[in-house]
Amino acid sequence: MSFTRRQFLATAGLAALGQGCTSPSGSANAESFDFAFLTDMHVQPERGATDGLRLCVRSVNALAKRPDFAITGGDLVMDALDVGLERSRMEFGLFDECMRGLELPVHHTLGNHDVVGWSAKGLVPDAHHDFGKKLFAERYGRGRTYRSFSHRGWRFVLLDSVGYDAATRSYRGWIDEEQLAWLRADLAGPGRGMPTVIVTHIPFYSVWHQVHSGPTARLDAKALVGNVHEFRKLFDQHDVRLVLSGHGHVVERIEIGRIAYIQGGAVSGMWWKGPVFGKPEGYGVITCRSDGTFDWNYRDFGWKART
Repeated sequence: MSFTRRQFLATAGLAALGQGCTSPSGSANAESFDFAFLTDMHVQPERGATDGLRLCVRSVNALAKRPDFAITGGDLVMDALDVGLERSRMEFGLFDECMRGLELPVHHTLGNHDVVGWSAKGLVPDAHHDFGKKLFAERYGRGRTYRSFSHRGWRFVLLDSVGYDAATRSYRGWIDEEQLAWLRADLAGPGRGMPTVIVTHIPFYSVWHQVHSGPTARLDAKALVGNVHEFRKLFDQHDVRLVLSGHGHVVERIEIGRIAYIQGGAVSGMWWKGPVFGKPEGYGVITCRSDGTFDWNYRDFGWKART
């Protein structure tokens, strides 16, 4: 029986993994910088979500060591898949209003809930200008849904892991061929030789479904990036150190070779209904060092779900 991500989140009662994760530490004196990773904000007018995100923003602003920038991991809004365009635009407007309080540069990653109308229940016609990823791309990506940049000797690659499943008129976890060609060129060109962080909304790997439902549990196409096996070895040819993701709302770390795959919890917890697997609403702070090592910690910003 296929096990959907929503069923997984709604029914689980497991305890979360440890509060923080650390790479093999480099020199304590190695030059370093921090960045914040906020994922799955799911902004909506209900459940106090805007107050919750503002509280998270204040927590980031108040960190003793100011991060150089923030990266979001997708699902900025509660849902653009199933609702009309007016509701989608309203939620994106609320998100922007909340994020204006962040005293850092911010780079956004596309999540499945940020895509307009990709659902059998979708209310936006396919021919509409804002159908699909256009609203996100024009609002946050200068017309694109994936990009990269360098910062203090590190390379950051923000991917679009939301593919289209024509059979179901919905999304799936997938990196298309055009984007893979761009990724190969980016890693071999501007990013060559740099320790690299990859950001993907939908994870490449996860064990939480098997922990909850058993080692042979079957996943649907929405849970993980389905073609990761086709390009995983590409990372081994370059200095990829960390892959950050969201989507599952859990805190999880998997190490394969020298690469850490970290799923970064959720700012919204259980969609602003409370903690997930006992893990509070939160965000990550990553310290990157000049020697290519990093530390990662998950921070609770003190939100209490409203009834």
